[in-house]
Amino acid sequence: MRRYSKAELIVRNRKIMVGAVVVLSLLLSIILFTNRAAAEENRTVYTYYTSYEIQSGDTLWSIADQFMGPDFTDKDDFIENIKTINHLGDDNITAGNFLVIEYSSYDKL
Repeated sequence: MRRYSKAELIVRNRKIMVGAVVVLSLLLSIILFTNRAAAEENRTVYTYYTSYEIQSGDTLWSIADQFMGPDFTDKDDFIENIKTINHLGDDNITAGNFLVIEYSSYDKL
């Protein structure tokens, strides 16, 4: 059986310690992330409606960027919601007209 020198044992022990710290850090990160995600899912989402005047250069995509909240994860779904609420048959909108926008927030007004 090979005998390790003191220097080799120190290096070996340091590698083990670094590995243990990395594994513990990963586990702690996973635990904290899942707890935060679970807390976020349990928050109440409030739904509101607002009137928005279409500005020159606005598109349904740019309006979605402004108003899309936590209850929508897909921009296409949010745009379809705007089109449904406002009875739009296509994506064409005109500056000066108004849209009713459904938006959500974690804050109660």
